[in-house]
Amino acid sequence: MFSHPATRGRWSVETGEFERWIVEEIRGFVREDPGNRLERLDGSPIFQEPLVGFVSGEDPIFDRLKQIIGEFHMTPAEVMGAVAQQRGLSVPAAAEVGVISFVLPISSETRQENRQMKDRPSERWAHTRLFGEEFNRKVQAHLVSVLELKGHFAVAPEMEESLFRMLLDEKVGLASTWSQRHVAFCAGLGTFGLSDGLITAAGKGHRVGSVVVDHALDSPEARTEDPYRDCLSHQELGCRNCIKRCPVDAISEDGHDKRKCMEFVMKQIPVIKEEYGIDIYGCGLCQTGVPCAEGVPQADPK
Repeated sequence: MFSHPATRGRWSVETGEFERWIVEEIRGFVREDPGNRLERLDGSPIFQEPLVGFVSGEDPIFDRLKQIIGEFHMTPAEVMGAVAQQRGLSVPAAAEVGVISFVLPISSETRQENRQMKDRPSERWAHTRLFGEEFNRKVQAHLVSVLELKGHFAVAPEMEESLFRMLLDEKVGLASTWSQRHVAFCAGLGTFGLSDGLITAAGKGHRVGSVVVDHALDSPEARTEDPYRDCLSHQELGCRNCIKRCPVDAISEDGHDKRKCMEFVMKQIPVIKEEYGIDIYGCGLCQTGVPCAEGVPQADPK
């Protein structure tokens, strides 16, 4: 058992009750916190109701990610062990580690605006990229805080500067030590498309966050073994719309050229600064104006 002063009076509940509480905590925070507002524009919500999923920290899929992404990608147990060691705390038992993953779907209004764009992101999309990601981190910090108040040891890997880093890998290109999209797949929240975007029940336009906690959680029974199950192109059902939407041909039938994509996205910084008055990169064209933009596509869009 994890040894920490906060565990005195630690909240101990069954997994089902714990998960229901987490879902309501995240949904309530997204619904009520003022950070989820486009304050510089019209004050409307940045994100719609979030999707929340859970996965066991012992799930062998995390070892598979080391093979798919790289050995540098951390498992939940490695995350907890590293942070516990840094803080001089006991490491939770592997069986007592779980992962909470959530998806913050971008508002339909923002997605509709961005689908009209051809060579740059819309104003709402650019503001969402900047302030929406700030709110994503705020949700993760809030979740860690409320879990700690209940006596749990919780870590948001992306917010741990000593653990999280972006790198350019020879095998997979731009990658990180904790991929939010892949963790969301592990939690059963979506599958991947031709452009590498995560196709969820609410579509592709979103931000993703996660927290590792010292509470045993169950992996989703209905998680597919096919990471491209919902992509019409990968299932040879036509589409290819994301290829057409990319202004620099960074997407092809062979997949997503991350380097070419990043070069274009970074070139948008001065454009966004001049037109919208904020300092951020962005695009999102392949996430809007496509059949999987706001849900799982059901048929060839022709």
